[in-house]
Amino acid sequence: MDVLNIFSAVKKSFFPLVKKSGKNILWLLNDYLILRKVKKVSLTEYSNFRLYDRDSSFRENFLSYRQACIYWKILNPDSYANIARDKFLSHLLLERVGIPMPRLIAYYHPEIGVKEGLTGHHYEHIADIIKQSGFKRFVVKPSSDSAHGSGVTVCHNLIEKDGDLYVQKYDGKEIALKKLFGNVPMLVEELVEQTHQFKKFNSSSINTVRVMTCLYPDSSVKVMATFMKIGRNGSDVDNAGSGGNVDCVIDTITGETHGAKQFNSWDDIRKIELHPDSGEKLNGVAIRNWDEIIESLKKYQTLIPQIKIIGWDVAVTDKGPVIIEINNWWDTTGQEFIDRGWAPEVRDCYEAWKHSLNR
Repeated sequence: MDVLNIFSAVKKSFFPLVKKSGKNILWLLNDYLILRKVKKVSLTEYSNFRLYDRDSSFRENFLSYRQACIYWKILNPDSYANIARDKFLSHLLLERVGIPMPRLIAYYHPEIGVKEGLTGHHYEHIADIIKQSGFKRFVVKPSSDSAHGSGVTVCHNLIEKDGDLYVQKYDGKEIALKKLFGNVPMLVEELVEQTHQFKKFNSSSINTVRVMTCLYPDSSVKVMATFMKIGRNGSDVDNAGSGGNVDCVIDTITGETHGAKQFNSWDDIRKIELHPDSGEKLNGVAIRNWDEIIESLKKYQTLIPQIKIIGWDVAVTDKGPVIIEINNWWDTTGQEFIDRGWAPEVRDCYEAWKHSLNR
């Protein structure tokens, strides 16, 4: 590729960024190349997180995807990561070690070849299991790792008519149950009942707390970040990261919310005080029983030492925290929600384990 073609390619990539930032293309190119070299930042991350406008603290502490790949080789290697990536496996493991999760109603796998217990490989098997369970309210979600609640359907009532079963959603819309089971493995879990405090934020979704924990070689656990993910009216999930959701920072020590944002897209992020649908206050809210939630999550982290950094999605119920799922890997988006980078915490945990393994 000659010089003119290279310049043309660079200009094409940076032209939208020039328009978005209002900055000189040569300044942007130089700034980006520095961050790419030092922080392994991608152009998408540079644009999405507006790193050209961020203060030095955010830029220095930002953890890029490519940097995380280095740390995860020791912290969450692929040999153990499948525990979290397969929601059926993680459900069995967490349940076995005594970590509270929603009750598993059924497991559908089109290739499993047998019907036994809660497991089935035909829709008819699953429909029969669900009917026999007596549950009318449940969640159907992919067993494989998915992003931003993709493929999740919440059933608020199960209706039988004309010999078929129908899922009734929050807005009253009905979907044939058989449409939810196709070529991919699916879990059916009970729909947990969140506390009144969390339900007030948005009643159609289970609004979860993301608690990110780091396990150290001495078995101590640090909480590196906490934030709340809240859905919009009518949505099944809190849907963090893909747009159309609301997020609040939660002070790790006090449990008080602040910095609420309405995340519509990377180009439309708004600071807000009230939930755009429910009108509920979002900032300055003290999460009840916060100390209990944090201490529970620290204990849970020690029960799964194979995965040394976990992003827990936690439903807060009157009986205490219930784990919706665990994440061995999470996208970088949360750094936007908490308005700071988390590279120092991840690096510190990585260095501790690296030193321990090299003794």
